Amino acid sequence: MGKKLTLHIDEEIIEEIKIYAMKNNRSISDITEDIYRQILAENEKKKKGINTTIARKYKGILGKENIDIDSIKLSYLKEKHVK
Repeated sequence: MGKKLTLHIDEEIIEEIKIYAMKNNRSISDITEDIYRQILAENEKKKKGINTTIARKYKGILGKENIDIDSIKLSYLKEKHVK
């Protein structure tokens, strides 16, 4: 069950959103709630970053330094294969 919320919005916007709502067979409350849900979902994505189990497990392990992956691979392969 929802609660009542009072918003102060420019009259021109109100008129335009009323027309949009009627054309799309939706209520202004429904549209407003969808907008807030989208904002909150985007905010959660920003907080989480990459949302996989592996990414969460290793998040921050490398620090913020720029790492040259190619040179690390090359060193590893030289050590492994060149004797």
